[in-house]
Amino acid sequence: MRNLFKITILVFLNSIIFVNGLLADSSVSTTSKEADTRKSELFMIADVKLGKEASDLTLSKVESAMALAGSLTERFHLVPFSMRDSIAQTIVDQNKAPTAAAIAEKLNVNKILFLNINRVENMLRVDISAVDADDFDEKTEGTGYALLHFIKEKDEQVLYDPSLLAAVQRAVAVCLKDSMMYASLDGKFNVIPAPTLIIGGIDFQDDEELYIWDLYSRMAVASYDMLETIFETAKDCRDFVIYDIATRDTIYKLFKLYFAENYRAPSKFEMEILGKFQVDYYITGTLKRVKEGAELELGLYKIKDEKLYPVRFEKGILKEDDIYKLRELTSSLTEQLLKL
Repeated sequence: MRNLFKITILVFLNSIIFVNGLLADSSVSTTSKEADTRKSELFMIADVKLGKEASDLTLSKVESAMALAGSLTERFHLVPFSMRDSIAQTIVDQNKAPTAAAIAEKLNVNKILFLNINRVENMLRVDISAVDADDFDEKTEGTGYALLHFIKEKDEQVLYDPSLLAAVQRAVAVCLKDSMMYASLDGKFNVIPAPTLIIGGIDFQDDEELYIWDLYSRMAVASYDMLETIFETAKDCRDFVIYDIATRDTIYKLFKLYFAENYRAPSKFEMEILGKFQVDYYITGTLKRVKEGAELELGLYKIKDEKLYPVRFEKGILKEDDIYKLRELTSSLTEQLLKL
């Protein structure tokens, strides 16, 4: 099942109009009292590096996302690329090197930004390094993630805009050490820095002394359905950026783990892979056959040093051998587990 939802160009254009309308509305508030009194700064992007899978992302979209991230709170404004490049050409005409420092000095900017943008399947990652224009030894960094949700129906191209903005906002908030920068904004603009989370296998534990359920006879299908249910229930959770199952499987394939047994407990190798990708949290659980039916327990774990550390658990009883009932229970426990 693909987790990118097709939208029409008309919907896309309407969304752009909606965003522009919000920006024109003077009622858009700042995110913190401190931000109200802080003087707006001038930032300049010196370089943008795009990973192989994000090579179809245009620099103009990156520029727009950064500019919008600044104007949403008036915390900073971005030097347009055209102005930056014009100043660079002026410096070249003077037979001087158009370094980032030289351009920044001409424009009197406060911070020089370096962006690195990567994508794995449907997950976008933005890394920002900000250097103080007056003191190059003063440097801060921030990382932000966002899941890509949409593709254009006409040409099957990924629609980066909303996810890129969210990832940039999260990276900026970390970089500027203000996690609540965007916390008071409305709708999709209301984002906070959030850890990443991957959904793992559900360990199916049968009991040979009990009548076998169809769910256990079709563990591969039932377990995958449960993982998709957890994702669909949790995908809009504000406190986590959640990998979809397709992206998780793509990550595994990069390390030659071609088939994830979703009906088994997570393996050590799986934890090693997720550790390399700096995944923060993990959901797994058990579906244990009992006399009353089957007991489902879901757990939220912190990944640290390639090991799982429990955070909290939720459990419930499935009384019928019915995949639809299993979906209902799985969704309910996911809401409780993530406090949705």
